[in-house]
Amino acid sequence: MRDDEYQAMFDLEQTLWWYQGMRKITRAILARRLETSSECRFLDVGCGTGYSVSWLKGELRSDAGFGVDISKVAATFWGRLGLRTAAVSSVCDLPYVQGVFDLVTCFDVIYQLDSGRAAAAVEEIARVLKPGGWLYIREPAYDWLRGSHDEAVGTHHRYTTRELKRLVGSFGLSPKRATYANSFLFLPAVAHRLVSRASGSGASDVRPVAGWINSGLGAILSTEARLLKRSRALFGLSVIVLAQKES
Repeated sequence: MRDDEYQAMFDLEQTLWWYQGMRKITRAILARRLETSSECRFLDVGCGTGYSVSWLKGELRSDAGFGVDISKVAATFWGRLGLRTAAVSSVCDLPYVQGVFDLVTCFDVIYQLDSGRAAAAVEEIARVLKPGGWLYIREPAYDWLRGSHDEAVGTHHRYTTRELKRLVGSFGLSPKRATYANSFLFLPAVAHRLVSRASGSGASDVRPVAGWINSGLGAILSTEARLLKRSRALFGLSVIVLAQKES
């Protein structure tokens, strides 16, 4: 990921419709599988600026939240959020002993790795999970949907549900739920991505929008989050797998 993307994330991830909406979808999917308690020890791999760790601490009512990111630029933002439990590290070589986490989250990280490193990353995630622990992984969907944003963030491969289930299942993680997400905006997003790819702009999608647009798009994702509590989407811009480590 380009260094300037971390500043854009830090500036917008608390208020931009996409971040807010995807957090609501995360909450909807995790709520049915996890008991939120102060005993939940979790790790966010590829934690970026660290905001996701802070958010998860509140959602899980847990102070035992940790993060890792390979970028030293990302690490410069952790202190601004008061995050002192994050480390600069590759997801392929996590600095934790075996079987210590109840939950590992992975928000849009693996897609930046080639197939060998992606496998190594999931193997490491499985190693640090407790037996019976959970992995929540979200990645961009459909490799044919590449656009200028993918150039900006260093996309290597966008996934289908089948591919992501197969990847996590290769390391003793049993997929319990798989769905696409951000489905209602799929068609306009496809048009936008194809146009951006043709123009070769290399611009990121992480940018501010007018307030009324931000509210409207956020409302769309909020509606989708409510639906995903009990159903799954057959297509979308993201793919999500919730998997449990075998005992």
